[in-house]
Amino acid sequence: MALSEIMTYFDDDIQNKYSNFVNELTDDTYYLFKDKEMIEAVIKFNIALLLLDEEPNKDTVETHILYNDLLMTEFYSAMADKGHYKILSDIVVLTKQSISKKSKCYEMNQLSFKNKKELLFTPIDYLISNGYISNTIDKTIEAFLDDGENNER
Repeated sequence: MALSEIMTYFDDDIQNKYSNFVNELTDDTYYLFKDKEMIEAVIKFNIALLLLDEEPNKDTVETHILYNDLLMTEFYSAMADKGHYKILSDIVVLTKQSISKKSKCYEMNQLSFKNKKELLFTPIDYLISNGYISNTIDKTIEAFLDDGENNER
């Protein structure tokens, strides 16, 4: 199922926050590797991680959890189906490390813009670092984070 389609099942606030961002991330002009399914699976995983930090409307909590689980499942299934076990392992290890660092930053109230980019987009950064997608996608991520910063003020 396409990420944009899955996102329609989340509440309006989340859809409004993520719709343009998701469309940008899944624009395959950023892709440098032919396995579009693998790249989009990693992007789904990254979006699922971001959505874990979102607080859904009270009447959509169950739907939020179920569709977030679907995003995670699609990531793991795509990695297994394509035999991308090294990529899967690398991303899981890096994500565990980033979640631990993020928790420490939250505890110390020291989550800077740079830290957010590094810690919230570890799976996508992996794709960039390993030549699967273009680093020009960083501008999309920075714009999304900047908009979030402006909305929180």
